[in-house]
Amino acid sequence: MTQRSLGGSTVAPVRIVTTGRAPRRAPALRGSWRAVLVAVMTVLVGLTLAPAASAHEGSDPEIAAVLDRATPDMPGVRVTVQTTRLGSQFVVENPTPTEVTILSSVGDPLFRIGPEGVLGNFRSPEWYTSKVPGGAVAIPEKAAEKGTPVWARVSEEPAWGWFDHRLHAATLDPQQKSDHEPLKAFGTWTVPVLYGEALGSVEGHFEYRPPLGSFVPTLSQTQPAAGVTLTALQGNPTPGVAIDNAGPSEVVVLGDAGEPYLRLTANGAEANQLSPTWIASQDPAAVAGTGLDPTAAPQWVPVGSTGQYSFTLDRAGPAQDLAALYEVTSPTVIREWTVSLLVNGERIDVDGETTLTPPGYTGSGWGMWTITGLVLAVLAGTAAVVWWLRRHRATPPAPPQKPQRAATSAQA
Repeated sequence: MTQRSLGGSTVAPVRIVTTGRAPRRAPALRGSWRAVLVAVMTVLVGLTLAPAASAHEGSDPEIAAVLDRATPDMPGVRVTVQTTRLGSQFVVENPTPTEVTILSSVGDPLFRIGPEGVLGNFRSPEWYTSKVPGGAVAIPEKAAEKGTPVWARVSEEPAWGWFDHRLHAATLDPQQKSDHEPLKAFGTWTVPVLYGEALGSVEGHFEYRPPLGSFVPTLSQTQPAAGVTLTALQGNPTPGVAIDNAGPSEVVVLGDAGEPYLRLTANGAEANQLSPTWIASQDPAAVAGTGLDPTAAPQWVPVGSTGQYSFTLDRAGPAQDLAALYEVTSPTVIREWTVSLLVNGERIDVDGETTLTPPGYTGSGWGMWTITGLVLAVLAGTAAVVWWLRRHRATPPAPPQKPQRAATSAQA
């Protein structure tokens, strides 16, 4: 349960914990391993990140487009809608021999994704607006709706992601938001597609998702070895860890399966390109098809020229669903996790936890009343002292009187 001091100055977070610990490996690992890395999602070609101001009025980061269904059945094709701070994004991956064509809002072919990679229709105005979150981009005069398609290959790979503004059409004003429950569905969206020659669609709805709060990670220790410093990095919602190896030791960071993931030495940082954790940090969808063996000998590649690196830690992020996170009303530990290192071959486990503090949390009401009472008491005491000093102030002394001379008779 939540514990608070009477003054509201300390709060022990409640705990609804799931763990994310790196498994132990029996044998000690050897070799010259180094580094820690920034886990970056591969940015699909064509997703130009730009400020979300637009001819389409931008997209509200508190409204999410949610995928419900895709028809017809498209075996082997992966269709996802990703919610980001820039707005909802469509991603289609089609490694199959059957081409998938995305149609524009007026029915023009927009993208063809399949055996030839990705082809974009440069005649469609929506090809240009799909590059930026808000759609604010100069559209060439030659671009026109219902025109003859002009196809150009924009990717050799059969995968594409774009800002489809049909996913940004929903709005809620401040009053509607105050009346709307988080995650409650409202409105629908549809994107027509062709699977081969069969006409179908991808459909979904909108949800209101206000900010969850702050996800703050903490570590049980920040200097696990001489010259080695760890720093917990706040995420939204997935935290990260920065590591600085300023000493002569070789430091290896273990991945989710206990495999060598990163290596840091005085010569710089390296990543194990056979590490499932490293591959997932570059492309989460790639791990399933790799068949990698976490126990395989590492293959190190340089990722930095110094002994410093930062990386996101998926096992430190929330495991609860959004509904459970929205029910949090006070600082709550939502995840316990471990960062495992090998320092010159010796394993060191550093425990951590992630705490969610919901928006607007101000601590205990008792604490606020106590502080208010103390302030009022000080003001009252000060007023009393001032009154007493004025009441008992000494009367100013009367000005000194001149001495009178005694009268004498004049002698004749």
